[in-house]
Amino acid sequence: MVGRRAGRRTNLSAVERPGPRLRRLLDVWGLVPGFAVPHEHVRLAAADGVELAGSYLPGPAPGGPAVALLHGFGGHHRKPRLALLAERLTAFGGVLAVDLRGHGRSGGRCTLGDREELDALAALAWLRRRGHDWVGLLGLSMGGAAVVRGAGAAAARGPARPDAVCVISTAARWGLRTSPEMTRIERLPVWTAGRAAVRGLLRTRVARGWDFPDEPLLRVARIAPAPLLIVHGMDDHYFGPDQAELLYANAAEPRTLWLEPPGFGHAEDGLTPAFCDRLAAAFAEVRAHGAWPERFTDRSGRA
Repeated sequence: MVGRRAGRRTNLSAVERPGPRLRRLLDVWGLVPGFAVPHEHVRLAAADGVELAGSYLPGPAPGGPAVALLHGFGGHHRKPRLALLAERLTAFGGVLAVDLRGHGRSGGRCTLGDREELDALAALAWLRRRGHDWVGLLGLSMGGAAVVRGAGAAAARGPARPDAVCVISTAARWGLRTSPEMTRIERLPVWTAGRAAVRGLLRTRVARGWDFPDEPLLRVARIAPAPLLIVHGMDDHYFGPDQAELLYANAAEPRTLWLEPPGFGHAEDGLTPAFCDRLAAAFAEVRAHGAWPERFTDRSGRA
C-alpha cells in the first residue's frame, strides 16, 4: 500500500511543484497521490448518525499520542498539502485525518461549522477507542471552527476532552465579508445555484435551511485546561490576523498565538514541509510540557 515507483507524484512533490490550475482542481476532485506512509482507510459515525470517511496513520507507537486532523471548506483529507501534514505528523504520533460531512467520501451535508463540531468529537472518540492515551485536535479554517466549538462543547468532558488543541486560519466570528472570498462563501450557500456550483466545482454538498451556530469566540474559553495554539498568517486573504487575536483574547490560559509572516497565506497555503515539521515538533513539546512553544511575530512579520 505504501510502495511507490521512482518518479511518481507524491504529496511532497505536489506541494513543492503544484503545477497548473487544472492539476490543483484534479486534487480537489480526489485525483491525488495518496499517502506515502502506512495507513488504513476507516469509517466512523458522528453522534447524529452521519458517516465519515477517514484515513488512519498509526505512527511510530501504537497506543501513544495521536492527532485528529480536520480540513477546511471545500477540501478533503487526501489533498496533497493536508496529506503531507498528516504524513509529517506521524513523526510525533498517530493521525486520523477525516473528511468533514458533505466533503470527500463522507456522508451528510456541510453546515459551514455547525454540525461539524460533532465530526471533531467523533474523530477524537475514535482515537480514544483505538487506545491512544493522548489525543490532540487540529483544524484548519472551517475545520478549526469545528474544533473550537467541539472542544468547547459541554460534551467535551472526561475522555471526550482533547489533551491539546491547535487551530490554523480560523475565524472568531461568523458573517465576515472582509474579502471577496469570504463574501462568496457567505452568499453561495443561500442560493440553490450557488450550492450547485459548489457541489460541481468543489465536490462539496452544502445543506440548505440552516442558521449560523454559536460563534467560535463564544466557545473558545471552554477549551481550557487543554492548551490552545492559534496560528494565523499575516497575509491571510480571507480574513486578517485580527480574528486570531480575537480568539486569543477570549481564550483562557494556557494559550499561545503564532502570527506567521507574509507568505503563509490561508490554511493549506501555509502547509510547507518546514511548517509541518515545526508543528509536529510543537505537538511533541505540548505533550511533554503541557504548553505550546512560543512563536510570536508582530504585524510587520518580524519574529
